[in-house]
Amino acid sequence: MKLLRNIIFLFSTMVLLFHDVASATPPVVVSEEDACPEERNMKILSWNIYMLPKIVPQKGKLERAQAIVDEIRKSEFDIIVFEEAFLKGAREVISNGLKEIYPYAYGPANGEKFDIRISSGVWVLSKTKLKLLNTVQFRNCTGNDCFARKGAMLLEGEWNGKPFQILGTHLQADGFDRIREKQMDQIYLELLAENKKEGVPQIICGDMNTESEMKEHYCAMLECLDAEDGDISSIEKCSYDGVNNPIAQSFGVKNKTNYDYILVRNNGIKMKSMKRFVSVMKKGKKFLSDHYGVVCELKF
Repeated sequence: MKLLRNIIFLFSTMVLLFHDVASATPPVVVSEEDACPEERNMKILSWNIYMLPKIVPQKGKLERAQAIVDEIRKSEFDIIVFEEAFLKGAREVISNGLKEIYPYAYGPANGEKFDIRISSGVWVLSKTKLKLLNTVQFRNCTGNDCFARKGAMLLEGEWNGKPFQILGTHLQADGFDRIREKQMDQIYLELLAENKKEGVPQIICGDMNTESEMKEHYCAMLECLDAEDGDISSIEKCSYDGVNNPIAQSFGVKNKTNYDYILVRNNGIKMKSMKRFVSVMKKGKKFLSDHYGVVCELKF
């Protein structure tokens, strides 16, 4: 009987020891890179990079273009919508520097026309392949804006097997609110409404030249585009900074405001998450544009 008890005790001890060892085995940790694609948000950057055409004298454009490459290579954006990408040489520097990460390029919109005007400056880089649905050129403009073929470009793609549309634009500058409203009406009727599909979100990116503090015009923007904005989660809340950014200050701006947005039309789909940030792009102490980038991370 004593021998039997000893055998049972020995067996029980071995079972307990084995259980403790198994329990002590650390859990398998899945890195973000190994996570399923559907677990990752799509990350979009919209940024006016202030690359004016060659006719506008300005030092250091190509050096600044290379600095833009260096900063973006540190990031993890999936799609980039540039505004004011007018200068061909700057686009070549940026394209060559980022083509391994962003093999797909679209635009600049309204660039393939033969007249004295330059393109819209709206240019899209993407890690994933997109389909160009259509472009528009604004029928209404005034002042220096009429020297560019400003308009909008609508593209369609898939994220984790789900379709989406993304639009890039750059609206009339300065205090011409009625012209901007006409441009937004054209965007809505000829691109957004024309290509709307139930369950396919439309993401609107661009320099809207509409100050968020001017509530009447800000609300008119959302109404014209039938789109929604959201809160900025970052410490910096404004995309145009005349307080700290010397390039913005050179235009006589002394306050902070928002001109740049990433708006969303859900079109019947429920967003699982959405966050917006302002990204202050600098190379050391030097600002890389008069505008800061606006970032939106979303999951649908």
